[in-house]
Amino acid sequence: MMTLLLLVATLPALASATQVPDPFGAYAWLPRPDERPKLVPLTERFPLPEGFTRVPQAPGTFGAWLRGLPVRTDRTHVLAYDGRPLLRPSVAVVALDVGERDLQQCADTALRLHAEWLWQRGEADRAAYHFTSGDRSAWKDWRRGERFRVRGAKVERVRGRGTANSHAAYRGWLTHLFRYAGTQSLRHDSKPVGARALQPGDVFVQPGGPGHAVILLDVATGPDGARYGLVGQGFMPAEDLHVVGRPGDDVVNGVWFRLPEKAGELLDTPSWRPFRRSDAIRFR
Repeated sequence: MMTLLLLVATLPALASATQVPDPFGAYAWLPRPDERPKLVPLTERFPLPEGFTRVPQAPGTFGAWLRGLPVRTDRTHVLAYDGRPLLRPSVAVVALDVGERDLQQCADTALRLHAEWLWQRGEADRAAYHFTSGDRSAWKDWRRGERFRVRGAKVERVRGRGTANSHAAYRGWLTHLFRYAGTQSLRHDSKPVGARALQPGDVFVQPGGPGHAVILLDVATGPDGARYGLVGQGFMPAEDLHVVGRPGDDVVNGVWFRLPEKAGELLDTPSWRPFRRSDAIRFR
């Protein structure tokens, strides 16, 4: 009897020790596994076309992290921040929360992904982005109490209360950032890709009021030697991050867009005018 009692007492510990790791543990914004819709990684949702090879990405890099993004299996249609359905050229929706305000739009979505990657790496203190005014906001300073008073085009730094070093507080800082960042501020946080080969995580941006930005979620080389990419976007109003698609000779399987590799070539996405090769930027 004593042996049986001891065995029963150890069962919870054994069960805990054999729990399966969360396959989406690198995406801190997700709710608990039992509160999520069914998800699959981006690479599983979009297998490579025949003859394609993914461009190498070292483990832990921004590009490698993007390839594991959680994609919803319950819907492909896009919802706005207030729950309204939107007509978008979406072939898949990434399970990335938008918030309850019209803030996380196209450029903000790219910033959000980059900032979430830094959080996952334990490098959130490197996270710093700019307002359209050119003023810089850094998470480590926000955590210590730096705040901003914005009146028109004038930005004043003021001292406030510090905050916890938690993901919820980090998300709150990003929400504040999105009020003042946009397509015109991305130039402060990036450098032109130039002649370098395009990689996952590169952003095509045409700044303006409004402008637009899309992000390459994955990049592969086709049998013709050209590079092709999965294109993700947020938009206006604030809405789900979604993978875009369209038919066309320059799009394989309706979703892998042939990427511009030299001047004169274009990335023609369905929601905006074509992007030029010179529109490609990379986060610093």
